[in-house]
Amino acid sequence: MFHGLSYSQTFRAIGQSLEERGVQDFSLALQGDEFVVRTQGIAQVETRWVDKVLGKKAAPTERSVEIHYSLKGVLWLQIRGETLRKNPGQIPDFCRLSQTLRTVGHYLDKRAMPLLSLRRTGETLYLEFQDSGKKRLEEHGIGSFENYFLRTYLPRLKERRPSSTE
Repeated sequence: MFHGLSYSQTFRAIGQSLEERGVQDFSLALQGDEFVVRTQGIAQVETRWVDKVLGKKAAPTERSVEIHYSLKGVLWLQIRGETLRKNPGQIPDFCRLSQTLRTVGHYLDKRAMPLLSLRRTGETLYLEFQDSGKKRLEEHGIGSFENYFLRTYLPRLKERRPSSTE
């Protein structure tokens, strides 16, 4: 893990970057001193001149994409994300990938277990981490993290809001 940053902070920044790229399904793992995300992306293939003459368009093809996030990159994404937030006091939208990953990060921070990998496929998240020296794999529906989000975030929101006296 990055020194001085929690999983929650790191995953939120990475999630914002993935949202901008339109990524939904992916795998994420810490490799050396950076997080690496692997996903599938759509690539436009250059149309051959013969196809252009015949009016044919190149079909988009799917290709593997690998995105590397260093500590410096995550810090930059975090600062950029903070400047883009219009109302920091508003309730976050859990359905956004950045908030889902932030919640998963909070879950990992509370358990204090080193993450080996995180994979999202459809509405399922797979977490692989070290637990007492053994690899452990957990499978979670996105909905289970939404419940976790509501249990952990809403009480903190109430604490932050000033109480009104009438």
